[in-house]
Amino acid sequence: MIFYVTRMRVKGRPLTPEQINRAERIQCNVSVRHESCDLGRASVVARTAGSGGPLEKGPLPDLIDVQLHSMVPNAMVLSGIEEIDGVMYAQSWLCRPEP
Repeated sequence: MIFYVTRMRVKGRPLTPEQINRAERIQCNVSVRHESCDLGRASVVARTAGSGGPLEKGPLPDLIDVQLHSMVPNAMVLSGIEEIDGVMYAQSWLCRPEP
């Protein structure tokens, strides 16, 4: 499903509400699946896909062990772990159907 995704953390550190409001919103297709992950085990993984289709690498690192943190009629927050340069960090995505 197409969402405008805003990252809510930078290298594991949470952004303030003001910073989240000013942060870049990335339009992308978000999918959530139970699959094998890079950690060598099964996990629920959230993945973004670019505009070129589902096989194109998305603009954001995958979220591993993702959970639905909260949901309201016009938005939801997915929380999990992302890998950046071999380091795992906490991350949350604010997903909205439109800006």
